[in-house]
Amino acid sequence: MRFVTIILAAVVAGTAPGMAYDAASQAVIERFKPGKLVLSADLAILMLSAERWCYEQQGTDCGWSDIYLSADETGVSYELTNAWNDSVVISMVDRAAFRDERYLCELGLDWVPSLRAFSSADGTTIEGRDLAALRDEIAPLVEADQSANCFDYIYRGHDADTQTVTLLQRQYVDGTHAEDMDAMVTLHFAPGTARSLGWYW
Repeated sequence: MRFVTIILAAVVAGTAPGMAYDAASQAVIERFKPGKLVLSADLAILMLSAERWCYEQQGTDCGWSDIYLSADETGVSYELTNAWNDSVVISMVDRAAFRDERYLCELGLDWVPSLRAFSSADGTTIEGRDLAALRDEIAPLVEADQSANCFDYIYRGHDADTQTVTLLQRQYVDGTHAEDMDAMVTLHFAPGTARSLGWYW
């Protein structure tokens, strides 16, 4: 989905270590050529098959990432993770809806209560008063962001050796394509690789 100053914007089922794409994802890949729009039904398959969606990947780090927890004809739930600053990484759970068999649209839900955080240096969990203070810091920023954001996805290609698929995520703000907010997303199907990804600030 998307990353902003705060971020809003996320597959439990995936391939086993050492295996190629699962059958459903392989069928999607075989039907697509670069430049083709990915409709919601196929998007849901990729969401539930990939281990992690990594946005604007640099090396082994993501600008932000999504793990899709569920997907059906109505929409998805997902966990979004990104660096909040140079020392803290945050994760939250949100939902989005499919529209017109093409778009994935934010619902404007309050995801702050679901927010978790950990140290980017050693992975130590941030909890208690420190977590409460972080939620208090983020909440007003979420409330101030009232833009209506939707996304669609263009197939770019796949790499069987690395078990990845690449899509272009196009962002629409209040119905208008915001090209400067588009993002390349790499879908990682290999569990080991997905677990090793980090996030840059």
